[in-house]
Amino acid sequence: MGGLTILFLLKLGDVDISYNTLRRLKPGYLALAILIHYSGFAVRGLRWQALLAALGYRLSFLYVTALLLAGWFISALVPARLGDVARAAILKRDHDAGLAQGFASIATERALDISAILLLTVIAAVWALPGRVPPQVWQVIGGGIIIMGIALAILIAIPKLQTPLSNLFPHPLYRKSIGFGFELLASIRRVGQSPGLLLLVFAQSLYIWLCDVFLMYFIFLSLGQAVPLSITAFTSMVVDLAAAVPIMPGAVLQFEGTALGVLNLFRIEAGQSSLMIILNRFISFWTFIVFSGVVTYLFGFTQALNPDALKQQQALPQNN
Repeated sequence: MGGLTILFLLKLGDVDISYNTLRRLKPGYLALAILIHYSGFAVRGLRWQALLAALGYRLSFLYVTALLLAGWFISALVPARLGDVARAAILKRDHDAGLAQGFASIATERALDISAILLLTVIAAVWALPGRVPPQVWQVIGGGIIIMGIALAILIAIPKLQTPLSNLFPHPLYRKSIGFGFELLASIRRVGQSPGLLLLVFAQSLYIWLCDVFLMYFIFLSLGQAVPLSITAFTSMVVDLAAAVPIMPGAVLQFEGTALGVLNLFRIEAGQSSLMIILNRFISFWTFIVFSGVVTYLFGFTQALNPDALKQQQALPQNN
């Protein structure tokens, strides 16, 4: 599927991938793009380390970051973010961390990511398209804010609901499942009780998603195109919103289609847009699969690729 997407982009943009094309690339800007992209994963490691520490698991930065990369490697190959399941399962195996705590740290990551993307999208939209932001963009942002508000209301109200919900049905499996769910939510609430930690991890989240902005910006510069930072910021954030729930592994087609559509809105030439997207995906997807795959192998996380092991860990109440 990824190969077909590249062929589509080459055809659509009439892109000439040849020695002459590659020779015109400015390697300094390309190196900056690569450095910025991977620095985002170093910050992701720091962020997850801080969240786990708040839940009582003080683990090394190297271990946490390697496990995070292993999870992303799995999610890049299979749908439904099974990499997150693998991360929680390996954390339980290696450090006897409860699955509820593992999933709480990952759920908090997701909430921080969505909050950062929404904020950056609003800023980029006003910056790039003052007074003429497409209504669909505001609808998506509004929907995200409503969902976040509902989630926050549930976190505030949930402690009062545990007893009545647990008593609805006497079946042991039901009660165990309810218990796991409330333990998960309690762990998320525990993270939220530290304002200093929340400020730190939110700042880290902003940096992580700004890496996508500068990745695109420096790739355009490497192609000799001085596309305004406001345009790359808006395009990157809309793409990230569109790919927040990946339908295909690595959000293949979602990423490419959204990026092409938004850049066309700013009248960026199709050939340059297509070449930028190909280079972007080469750095952020294809080389990342190789890099994270090597990390997964070297750190002994290859058991996470065992489908039977993942299925066993997905039986959450039984394993907690």
